[in-house]
Amino acid sequence: MDKLNYRLLIVDDNPDSLVYILMSLKELPFINDDIKIVQKPIEALNYLKENEVDVLMLGMDLGDKEIDGIKLASLIPNPPVMVACSAHTDYVFKANEAGFYTYFSKKISFNVLKAKMEDVVEKVDKKLQEQSREVKSLTIKDLNNDTIQIDVDQIFYAQVDNDIIDIYLEKDKYQVKGSLGGLQANLPAAMFARPRINTLVNLSKIDLLRSGELHFVKPRNGFPIAVTRSYKDNFRHQYEVYRQNNK
Repeated sequence: MDKLNYRLLIVDDNPDSLVYILMSLKELPFINDDIKIVQKPIEALNYLKENEVDVLMLGMDLGDKEIDGIKLASLIPNPPVMVACSAHTDYVFKANEAGFYTYFSKKISFNVLKAKMEDVVEKVDKKLQEQSREVKSLTIKDLNNDTIQIDVDQIFYAQVDNDIIDIYLEKDKYQVKGSLGGLQANLPAAMFARPRINTLVNLSKIDLLRSGELHFVKPRNGFPIAVTRSYKDNFRHQYEVYRQNNK
C-alpha cells in the first residue's frame, strides 16, 4: 500500500444504518480513523473541494428526490475511487455504469468487507500511480484570467484561503481561484501531499521534516510549514515512500 492509511468519505442520509459497517471499517488498520460522514449531497460536494479523500462511499437513495447516489457521482469532477453502499441491490447495474468501482451491502460480513476494501485501496494506488506518471506541467488561469503554464517540479507548495489558492514557486507566486482538492487532483499524487488541511507540499522540495513542521530547501528554507496531528502520520509515510523511490 502506498499510504499508511486511506481517507474515507461516506455519504448516506441515514447514518444510523451504518453502525455495523463503521465498526468493521474502523477495525481495518489501513483505513484512517477519521471517517467523515455527511448526509446531504451539497455537504459532500463542499467537503470534497477542500479535503483529501481516497475512497468515496455513496449511499444510493439519499433522501433527495432530485439527487441520488448515481446523480451525485456525476456531479463530482475527477472523483476519488467510488464505492456504492446500499441495502438495495436495484442500483448495482446503474452504479457500475456510472463508474463505481464496486458495491457493498450494508449487511456485508467483516471478512468480505476486508477483502473488498483491500481491493479498493489497491485501485486507489493504481490511480495515483497513473496520475503521477502522466502529469509534467500544470496549465492554470490566474486571477487576471491570464493562462499560465507551470512545470510541476518547480512548485514548492500551495495554500488555500476562501477559494483563493496561492501557488509558490522558487521566487514567484501565482494566485488562482478554486479548491485545493481540485489542484491536488491535477498534480502528481506521489509527489505532492498535505501536511495540513489547507496546504499542499511538493515532497521533492523538503529539506527537513520534524514531528511538528517541515523546512524547504533554498530559497524557501526560511518558510517552515506546520504539520498537524491528523495529517502527520500519513504525510511522513508518503514522504518516506517518495524518498525511497527517488534516491
